[in-house]
Amino acid sequence: MTDVRAAFDEFDSDGNGKIDLIEFRAIVKRLGMLLEADEAEGLFDILDADETGFIDFEEFELWYMDRTGQ
Repeated sequence: MTDVRAAFDEFDSDGNGKIDLIEFRAIVKRLGMLLEADEAEGLFDILDADETGFIDFEEFELWYMDRTGQ
């Protein structure tokens, strides 16, 4: 989990404890995922399970662990 927390904190560029759509687009790009803007937004909406408009650590952790195979 330490690696996941470090990744989350790195991607949470404004340090507010949540990832917004702009930060998420940067994550997608950095991970080499070739998504159009609307595809990235759709994925963001799926990951934002509680529909707050942000991805919190728990939502990020589920996706990141699945994405990285951890």
